[in-house]
Amino acid sequence: MNKINTHSKMNLNGGTKIRLEEYRSLFPNEQATEALLLPIEEGYKIIPMRRDIKKLYIEVTTLCNFACTTCIRNSWQDDQGKMEWTTFERLLAQMQELPELETVHFGGFGEPMSHPRIFDMLRAVKSIGLRVEMITNGSLLSPENIEKLIKLPLDAIFISLDGPDEEEYNLIRQTDFAPVVDNIKALNTAKEKAKSKLPELGIEFVAMKKNFHKLAKLIRLSLELKARQVIVTNVLPYNEEMKDEILYDLDDTQLDHGKDTILVNVHAKMPYMKIRTDRQCKFVEDKAATITYRGEVAPCYALMHAYHCYIYGRKKEMYPFYLGNVNESTLGEIWTDLAYVNFRSKLKDFKFPSCTDCKYVDGCSYTDTNESDCWGNNPSCAECLWSRRLIACP
Repeated sequence: MNKINTHSKMNLNGGTKIRLEEYRSLFPNEQATEALLLPIEEGYKIIPMRRDIKKLYIEVTTLCNFACTTCIRNSWQDDQGKMEWTTFERLLAQMQELPELETVHFGGFGEPMSHPRIFDMLRAVKSIGLRVEMITNGSLLSPENIEKLIKLPLDAIFISLDGPDEEEYNLIRQTDFAPVVDNIKALNTAKEKAKSKLPELGIEFVAMKKNFHKLAKLIRLSLELKARQVIVTNVLPYNEEMKDEILYDLDDTQLDHGKDTILVNVHAKMPYMKIRTDRQCKFVEDKAATITYRGEVAPCYALMHAYHCYIYGRKKEMYPFYLGNVNESTLGEIWTDLAYVNFRSKLKDFKFPSCTDCKYVDGCSYTDTNESDCWGNNPSCAECLWSRRLIACP
């Protein structure tokens, strides 16, 4: 299924584009020349149309050499492939037109190191003065590749470790644990030899019932591996077998890891473990956007592809939402398009219903997909677990 919310962008074209010259007294230091005049209940809202993207998440490929039980490929509905060099070249040129861009993160839903030109990409982005990060499963950290990463230098590397030993890791990742840990140790040895602190090491851990009891052991392993941070995220089930592995109903104010509780609290960046009232879009707050390997610009990871997932046991079809394609328009043009500005404004105020804990959720057809909700949003972010801080990413 490749269904896309083709009408969503049209539905988000509300408001009027205005010249800011007439309102200069309200925005004396504003660099933008245009703004969106948006009618709201209290009157009007003026949103300067700035090209102020600070972070880009680039998915250079959706191919991967692992077959993890937690992966989106278990419900994948998109074609798999890798970014063409011409698409990357266009993207690179467009990055240089974004005055506030700081960080480019290579990740998405594939193994970036499997792209044949990944080092050319990393080198090119570093050459224009940006911070460069990458997330990887760690399997392709050969001595040659490690040397290239240190010479760049890559600023940060995040490695997915869903267990601190063979038992859970091998079961979840469907591959061997020891070679990945050996690769991380080899990375540290090479950094010491080169007298380099880069790339900084981060560990990402997907928490579920089968491995959460070993989080403290993973923290100790991460310290041994000299990781600067450990990001813990809850699992988002992409298949029926995984839906009973969620931990979202724990009392996260009193998580008990025994004698290691302080260790975990100090060294792990923990997600929420239960639904709370507050909601916030990390991608909007970070002024970030995601790019698929085909060059499509999506607002976040959740809206990059077509797939299904399970929200508290309920199957939900997710359709992608694209605001443009870097092969057809520039990032700056896409970011300041009325639809994208409108969408970010909605997310900033989070004007979406709270479907997940709504008393009418059972039997409500709106929750079957992310196409729309009972407040008239299209697409709807009403059940986004990232906004609930249950799901996290670097």
